[in-house]
Amino acid sequence: MKILVTGGTGYIGSHTVLSLQEAGHDVVVIDNLVNSSEESLRRVAELSGKTAKFHNVDLVDEAAVERVFADSA
Repeated sequence: MKILVTGGTGYIGSHTVLSLQEAGHDVVVIDNLVNSSEESLRRVAELSGKTAKFHNVDLVDEAAVERVFADSA
């Protein structure tokens, strides 16, 4: 199953991404990197052996979020 995680580069989000990947899901991450960095996703990829699709998007940007959904369909 493909799952969208908002805030996926933060502490809770990155742990959620790892758990979902370990359970066999494809993960798409949206985060604006205000309080985090892509480094957390690199570490998750090292642990899980899988890379999450990442979009540097702010959820208040409706057009950008729509592009994420279109790209991830």
